[in-house]
Amino acid sequence: MSFDYSNIGKTTSRIEQDTNTKTKSNSSLDQADFLKLLTTQLQNQDPSEPVDNNQMVTTMSQLSIVDNLNTINSNMDNVVSAISSSSALSASSLVGRSVLVNSRTSFFDGKNPITAQIDAGDGASDVKINVLDSNGASVAQYTAGAIDGKIDFTWDGVKDSETGEMFEAGKYSLSVTAYQDGKQVNLPVKSYAIVGSVVLGKTTADTKLNLIGHGEVALDKVEQISL
Repeated sequence: MSFDYSNIGKTTSRIEQDTNTKTKSNSSLDQADFLKLLTTQLQNQDPSEPVDNNQMVTTMSQLSIVDNLNTINSNMDNVVSAISSSSALSASSLVGRSVLVNSRTSFFDGKNPITAQIDAGDGASDVKINVLDSNGASVAQYTAGAIDGKIDFTWDGVKDSETGEMFEAGKYSLSVTAYQDGKQVNLPVKSYAIVGSVVLGKTTADTKLNLIGHGEVALDKVEQISL
């Protein structure tokens, strides 16, 4: 009876992992293994029926091609990883920048105006803009007549123009109605938000932007970046 002293101190899961690794290693052949087999075959070939030279050259060529492809794939993986890491790291420069996100809600800090983008498509008339607080109550109304395409709308947050009193800080949303082809419609609205911080990921899709008043948004969901 023999005992494998190499397993002393290892957990059952570790022993199974090592066994699987050995099995996987033993079940695959690399270039050195193939050359060893080929050399053994040549040493033990039947002199009356030697290995065909053309077949051997073809086999060696195929082996070389496969080995080169594996090297290229490995290098490409490294290049893609480096590009992705660089792209994710460059996202850190967005801190403090304003980005456009697909949300009609904006965060007003009580001092600085908020900006949103209204999409009128091929044109709209009798445009009415309604600013709503977090409870859905209307706090300001504006009319824009006729507009065309995408325009930016800025709300200063002023509650009383005579005293300069501002509305409280918090979330505010825009509701925009207009007429298109004789029918009243709700126009699409997107808002601009300030990037407070960046959570770096391995790829652009994994990188998250922490938008002030909005929370986390994936970098690849950002539609526009401005100063």
